[in-house]
Amino acid sequence: MSGDSKALLRKMDTLVEKIDILTQVTAINVQKEKFLEGKKQKDQIKMLDKLGFSPSLIALVLGTTANTVSVTLARLRKKKKKGKQPKQGEVEQNGD
Repeated sequence: MSGDSKALLRKMDTLVEKIDILTQVTAINVQKEKFLEGKKQKDQIKMLDKLGFSPSLIALVLGTTANTVSVTLARLRKKKKKGKQPKQGEVEQNGD
């Protein structure tokens, strides 16, 4: 790899770091928006997840741990998946 290529990669790494910092600052500002105010933590986590934030970034914004966020997201996904399947003993209707 040439010196120019290495320099370009270093610049790209710096740019990625700056974008990450910008994302974090944006997330902190999002947390202050009214659409999160008064909502339960699980709903806040769900909204920030839909915006594409990682569990660690959601944790930073909400003042909790990444583990709490990950567990909450797993439970929400499990609940959503469970809700799409017919309950035991029920027959799935196909709309005919």
